[in-house]
Amino acid sequence: MKKAMSKGMMEAPFVPDPAFDTDVVVIGGAIAGASTAVLLRRRIPGVRVTVIEKGEEFDWKVGESTVEVSSYFLTRVLKLYDYLSRDQLPKQAFRYWFHNENVTSLREASEVGPTQLARTPSFQLDRARLDEHVLGLAKSEGAEVMRPAKVVDFTLNGNEGNTVVVETKEGRRTIRCRWVVDATGRQALLARKRGGVKVNEAHPTASIWVRYRGVKDMDGPEVVGTDPTDPFARRTIAARRLATNHFTGWGYWIWFIPLKGGETSVGLVWDKRLVSPEGTTPLDKLEKFLDANPLTKELLEHAEAIPDDCRYFGNLPYFVDTFVGPGWTCVGDAGGFIDPFYSPGLDQMAFSVHTRVELIKMALEGAPQEKMSMEYDLHNKRYHRFFKFFFETIYQDKYHLMGDYDTMTTSFLIDTALYYMVAVIPIYRWSADRLSLPPFFQDGSEIAFYPMRFYQRRLISIAKRKKELGIYGNHNAGRVPGFVGFSVRSAAAVMLAHGLVRWVKAEAANAWTYVVRPKPIGGPLPVMPPRPAPEAVPVPAGAA
Repeated sequence: MKKAMSKGMMEAPFVPDPAFDTDVVVIGGAIAGASTAVLLRRRIPGVRVTVIEKGEEFDWKVGESTVEVSSYFLTRVLKLYDYLSRDQLPKQAFRYWFHNENVTSLREASEVGPTQLARTPSFQLDRARLDEHVLGLAKSEGAEVMRPAKVVDFTLNGNEGNTVVVETKEGRRTIRCRWVVDATGRQALLARKRGGVKVNEAHPTASIWVRYRGVKDMDGPEVVGTDPTDPFARRTIAARRLATNHFTGWGYWIWFIPLKGGETSVGLVWDKRLVSPEGTTPLDKLEKFLDANPLTKELLEHAEAIPDDCRYFGNLPYFVDTFVGPGWTCVGDAGGFIDPFYSPGLDQMAFSVHTRVELIKMALEGAPQEKMSMEYDLHNKRYHRFFKFFFETIYQDKYHLMGDYDTMTTSFLIDTALYYMVAVIPIYRWSADRLSLPPFFQDGSEIAFYPMRFYQRRLISIAKRKKELGIYGNHNAGRVPGFVGFSVRSAAAVMLAHGLVRWVKAEAANAWTYVVRPKPIGGPLPVMPPRPAPEAVPVPAGAA
């Protein structure tokens, strides 16, 4: 009855409280903040939203890939399909490249990726362009945008309302509002003020990235030649260049993401326990690392880094203690970050914006404080579980297996199949309300958590043993798995079956090494560059 009424008649407009200057202040105007403003305006007719953005224009960010959940949010919820089709590049899934002592070029490497076109939409994003477009959309739909403007102070008073002090070119302005939304990204303004940001010390990863011009076209004559009958060119219908290409090794991975303007975002992510890039500056470290990998070296033969574009994060992952409370919340990276592998950042943004807009809507429309307090506690508990379980099942210690074709391919196939079954297929085929249910969000999700953590730990253990035996990456040359690709129908089951079979084979091969010790592979292992020698222990004066 309620659904029928909502479809057949307009909802009563929200009545603003004149005691407040605005209803919701969103701090940060990039994709998380701008999309929050758009959805608030669409879902609460009459609500007043003020977006505070510090920059006159958005800085170039890392080239970013969407995956299926964030693509659904962008295309079906925000309705950006036309814009994304015209102003951004389509993406052809993930592609992985492996190398060992027998590999000097892409055509000699083991390669993992879809053989056909992806059947679900995803995009390679120039984030500055996307952020500008969505912030403009928020303004066109009735949100007030203050820009450039900087938040210099704020006070959260729960259900009594909040104050935000903003510095603009015209001077300071104090805004009274009912809700504050933190969309400041890694700055995590609200969480840091209360000391609620915690570095994830169990996952010490760092990243350097820059944009290049002149990167070789992976589907062009320099890489695949001019012969259309060449097996290397024919073995995939999908464009290799349009994938998010991963070049992997022990303890690291490198991304190549093409962008609309012709540039390519190139970045390195590494586990600081396993490798340490050498060099004097972040760009020097990145370029030396890229030169040490024969596959990235091939693609960058004639390329040049764009001046002043290099970025560096010394610590990537962090958690926050609380996601929502009376009169405040956070969205996107202001609520934590795990790892860029598998491109989960915009998925997390989509989940957080969707769920917290609904909580704000409930509160503004007059839900009792007691009920809202229960909703906040339940949401915080469940979203904490989502972050914790997602990290422990997918990312913890994963950098040990990334450079090994056998274990990484197995992990990728099972991980992706389960992502489709748990998140993608339900959203695309069943209900958009599934955006309210991130993985592991529901009670009882331990049923999935323990077996997923088990298979991941087993693969990591196998990869570590291969490293100890000197056979890590022994199948990194000339292997190509034969699976079709990505769809919301049977492909996920096919990928899962392939992954499980490969897991069984990996376990059998690992067991056999205890019977017959394998011969180490010759030449350089895919550990590039090698770990530095440990620092000498200082000798106390007089000990000699």
